[in-house]
Amino acid sequence: MLRKPLLKEAFLSLVSITFVFFTAFWLTPDKEPWGTLKKRVIEPVRVFWLFWGLEQNWALFSPTIRDINYHTIGVVTLKDGSKLIWEPPRMDKLNLWERFRQEKFRKWGVDSLPWKPHKEFWPFMARYVGRQVYNKRNPPVQFTLLLFWTKIPPPTESDFVSKSNLPEHTTCNHIFTYVYRDEDLR
Repeated sequence: MLRKPLLKEAFLSLVSITFVFFTAFWLTPDKEPWGTLKKRVIEPVRVFWLFWGLEQNWALFSPTIRDINYHTIGVVTLKDGSKLIWEPPRMDKLNLWERFRQEKFRKWGVDSLPWKPHKEFWPFMARYVGRQVYNKRNPPVQFTLLLFWTKIPPPTESDFVSKSNLPEHTTCNHIFTYVYRDEDLR
């Protein structure tokens, strides 16, 4: 009788210790002396950890304040050379109900999509968009992800600028290009 609960407790303790171990390494700084060790420990479990949402990011409690306004756009080039624009949800372009429905997708598009730590997901996203716009007579041949941005002026009491009056996102950075294969669009 004592054996089953003991095994269960031992297993749960091992799972908890493993989680705390990887979480502690996940939160260590990327700079040396920790950087190399962190990479060795995290890399074997990175995809699994990200897939299940087990990663920790303390930026929630103390975020780096961004000094740019930005949005991402995907450009899909079709076989005949024409182009389509694909854009993840932008809250400033949606009504209240659509903002509520699209919030999770928007968060992914803003916090993950254009940034290098999430580059392993770019090919999956390109294939997803390619399947969304697929047309048998004129299939997509290439996807390009672009980041449009502009600097946010520093806040001053006498010169406050509301978000609606900020400058347009005029600087463009190329993030990623994906060339479609036939099997990508099935």
